[in-house]
Amino acid sequence: MLILHPRVVADPIDSSIIVDAGIAVDGALIVGCGLYRQIRERFGPADEVNLPDCIVLPGLVNAHTHLELSHLKGKIPYDGDFVDWVFRLTKARGDSHDSLVKILIDACRESLQSGVTTVGDICYEHRAWRHLKQLPIRKTCFAEVFGMTVDCDTAEQYLQQCIGDTQTDGLLRLGLSPHAPYSARPGIYETAARLADKYDLALTTHLAETPGELEFLMEGSGPWLEYLRKIGRWDGSFKCPHQSPVEYFLGLDLAGVRVLLGHVNYISDEELSALARTKHSVVFCPRSHGFFGHERHPFERIIEMGVNVCLGTDSLASNETLSILDEMRFLHRQSPGVPVGTLLKMGTINGAIALGWQDKIGSVAPGKEADLIAIPLSGTQSDPLMDILRSAVQPELTMVQGCRVKL
Repeated sequence: MLILHPRVVADPIDSSIIVDAGIAVDGALIVGCGLYRQIRERFGPADEVNLPDCIVLPGLVNAHTHLELSHLKGKIPYDGDFVDWVFRLTKARGDSHDSLVKILIDACRESLQSGVTTVGDICYEHRAWRHLKQLPIRKTCFAEVFGMTVDCDTAEQYLQQCIGDTQTDGLLRLGLSPHAPYSARPGIYETAARLADKYDLALTTHLAETPGELEFLMEGSGPWLEYLRKIGRWDGSFKCPHQSPVEYFLGLDLAGVRVLLGHVNYISDEELSALARTKHSVVFCPRSHGFFGHERHPFERIIEMGVNVCLGTDSLASNETLSILDEMRFLHRQSPGVPVGTLLKMGTINGAIALGWQDKIGSVAPGKEADLIAIPLSGTQSDPLMDILRSAVQPELTMVQGCRVKL
């Protein structure tokens, strides 16, 4: 038994704040949370971790990232042409001599040190899971799949192989990821959804990320078409739907499976109303969004409509860190009117819901697994959440399944 004794505990679900708090941890599980005196009386004697100047939160959730690209930080400048940037990124990934194992270890170290205890990681050719399995971070490893030609059988065989090969455990789950509407045809989306439903897997995709995606689906032309031709992944069999990305996606037969939608940078009010009638989630990557110079993201409107919105970093090729705390701080500066409790939800429980981990993590509550972080308070703000959002302090403790993580 272990008792954490921080100055404050904040829980995102009910926005509760407990001062002079105690959290009892038995093995991997939180078994009690309340006033320190009451927790000590109920669960003592126990080993204690005193955190007198800290706030304890649930571990942060990075719901959309590409850890395999972490070695490309600052190496692929963006000049306004997204498709060309993707082409250069893909070439740099292929040309790299960096060890994937080292890349992933370094990325996980950075994530955990910043308070991220769970990642939704999308990896080309599903190469990362074997290495991430060895690391003490919670993860959903998404097998990414492509295909715009008439041949959907190869994609299904690939996904079936990923399902058969991936060795899941208490910290590793498998997900499937049809890449985007301009790179995966309807049959691949529908196959992935059918398999996700059959095997209870998470499903994610990139959606409505750029104006070029809109041109491809509305007009059947533009830079994405030229890119597909350039890389030999176009045979002309895909028929332009003459629909916006969101309208097109919502018309796919996905067997009722919930999908985590990456970005959704461009969405009309009518499309948002339709999206709100589903159970899909949206992951917003604020600093990556800024890197590409997109229009202001409609995340506030999306939240107001009742859609679950969480946070991601995307890859370090378009970001400075893998820290969700940094994303929350950035968003607080950019949108100071957003309640701090909303930002906490976006960085914790909303991400857990989007990835399907909400039964295990995302709040500081008995029965949840002890994925917890402790962040020192500066004392400059009366509201402890406002305090950590207006400071640059990093967590001094990160726990996953009740174990203090050190890499």
